[in-house]
Amino acid sequence: MIQFTEQEILRLKEKAKRQPEVVENLKQKVKEVLEGPVTVPKTGIANWALYYYCPKCSVELEFHPEQPHEHRCPSCGQILTGEPYDSSWWGHMNMRNYSACFQMALIYLLTGEEAYAKKAAAIMTEYATYYKDYEVHGNIPYNGPGRAGAQTLDEANFQRTFAMTYDLLSDYMTEEQKVCIRDGMLLPGAQFLVEHRHNQLHNHEVIINSAIATIGLIFGREDYIQFSVYEKYGILYQLEHAMLPNHMWFEGAFGYHFYALTSFFAYEKFALHTPHSHIKHPNYKAMMELLFFYLEPGFRIPMLNDTNYNHNKSSLYLFEFAYREIGGEKLLYILNKLYEDQKRDNLEAFIYGVDELEPCDLPLCSYHTPVGTFGHTILRGSNDRYLLFKHDSYGGEHDHYDRLALSYLAYGKRIAPDLGTTGYGALLHYDYYKNTGSHNTVAIGGENQAPINCRLNRYEEKDGVIYVEAEADWTAPYEMPDSFTIVQWKEEYYRSVRMKRKIAWADRYFAEVFTVEGADAALPIDWILHVSGICQTEADGEKMDILSDKKPYKYIHDVQELRPHGEKAAERRTETSGMQSCSSQNTEKIEYMDDGIRTTVYSMRRGQDILLGMGPNNPSTSDICYLIERRYGGSAVYAHVIESDDGKPVIQNVQFEIGEDGCGRILVTTAEEQGTEKVNVLTM
Repeated sequence: MIQFTEQEILRLKEKAKRQPEVVENLKQKVKEVLEGPVTVPKTGIANWALYYYCPKCSVELEFHPEQPHEHRCPSCGQILTGEPYDSSWWGHMNMRNYSACFQMALIYLLTGEEAYAKKAAAIMTEYATYYKDYEVHGNIPYNGPGRAGAQTLDEANFQRTFAMTYDLLSDYMTEEQKVCIRDGMLLPGAQFLVEHRHNQLHNHEVIINSAIATIGLIFGREDYIQFSVYEKYGILYQLEHAMLPNHMWFEGAFGYHFYALTSFFAYEKFALHTPHSHIKHPNYKAMMELLFFYLEPGFRIPMLNDTNYNHNKSSLYLFEFAYREIGGEKLLYILNKLYEDQKRDNLEAFIYGVDELEPCDLPLCSYHTPVGTFGHTILRGSNDRYLLFKHDSYGGEHDHYDRLALSYLAYGKRIAPDLGTTGYGALLHYDYYKNTGSHNTVAIGGENQAPINCRLNRYEEKDGVIYVEAEADWTAPYEMPDSFTIVQWKEEYYRSVRMKRKIAWADRYFAEVFTVEGADAALPIDWILHVSGICQTEADGEKMDILSDKKPYKYIHDVQELRPHGEKAAERRTETSGMQSCSSQNTEKIEYMDDGIRTTVYSMRRGQDILLGMGPNNPSTSDICYLIERRYGGSAVYAHVIESDDGKPVIQNVQFEIGEDGCGRILVTTAEEQGTEKVNVLTM
């Protein structure tokens, strides 16, 4: 056995006696597989698991092992039949089988109960019997093909998990079984992965490399180890080239940051006692520590780019192995927070964690990547106020084309959230969630922003206010990441454009100014904000069923214009020159209520159309409010002050004095507890 030493095995067996609930939990998870028939596809028909979504609700279907031809949506109750659901059901069945086999092998290791080893070996042998005849299939976006599954990624997870199971059962299986599994599935599978790994930076390639390397270690295949660990685009190359200077995985999503680390660590766990382990590489610690700076109130992981709520479920358990091998107080802090509300009885803690966690409490502070670079800014305030400013780099396949976007939380609520995404096989992933227009930023012509790396120009604290400024300059030279990408943006709409966003964070409220220059004068420039709750401000303009027929705008519905003092929209398309002072009469005030939390958006009226509407939340079974401000003319300046309160607002009045370059000041009149007024001048 490679993945555990004799001493570690003895320690785990002793722990199993002290913590029998861990073994019992494992037994419950595999009970149906242990007691049921061996259900393995005889041909390679398993399809993408992410097709297993309701086309109406974009919600994952209920998986029932006993129902291969009926698939129910838990939201609308619809029973779906046929393709792609039947073949996607087989994708889920494959995952169920290889996960259960690894868990049954662990049970055998811990308890010596041969029934679990026997069933795991039988399932692996059954797959090995048919694997040679599995047809190559797939055609999934951004993915190579598979044999057991529909993509090379699926194939790698399949092969790696069965390889680890094979290692655990190496002393139990007969020589005939081992030869069958080795020659019928694992070695052919590794060769298939070698032939279909792409030469690019990507989380897929980390997963594929980890599978090839694991099989190489088991069977002493130095060619596989060299290819997957040491050559260009191997494990070390990915670790050293796909981590950005700000320590984020280049794809810019915590879901994939940890998805990549899951496969890095799957390899490191297996290789730990071999000369081919690199667990002490400093990039591992840097990537694991990064989350500490980004944690949302309520110990939540921010939604960035292609991240959905399911992506982050098990990510935090990776800190068990990382802390044991790497250490560090930031990792220890996250583990302490993780177990404030749950028992430490998960499998990662049991197998890979230290015996006892020391207490650790650290302050969470505002954070930013260095001025002059790209990345993110995190601003923290009272009552769980939190703002994430996204001035990062283009992340390839899993990007959301939302440079200079904001995510804002307060009072435990995601007030103006990043919606993340849903399953990639669901219609709304590409049609809605992934696009510029469904984010809190600016879109031109209703099209997605072209790839760009932003730049943080200013981070300064002055008189109790934090000032942040970042820009996205599409006129500057740009080089795409070393990763394959399908074009899903409008290059010509952005390459002459420069955008800047300024933020003044005053704790109880914040101001922002967004400037755009260089756009085509005929195209609309849309400043977009979606806000949780119910809009309390009534619009009086003409109603539209949808904003437009473009994605994602076709999903923004019940759109109505908010007219300023009865003016007609056609009269407001002329840009006002010079500095404009806005009194309370021409400062628009738009309010939202969400379970007792009020959010007020003060907007500078400057000839723009203000549109109120609704669009899909996440999940899409509910809606979220949209505020869209639209201008024409090739350039635009937007200015706002935003406050959330629980019944005691601090702002009494807002005035804007903002020029064409976005500079000027915002005067905020506030009420102190004693009843006196205070004017706060935010110099933008």
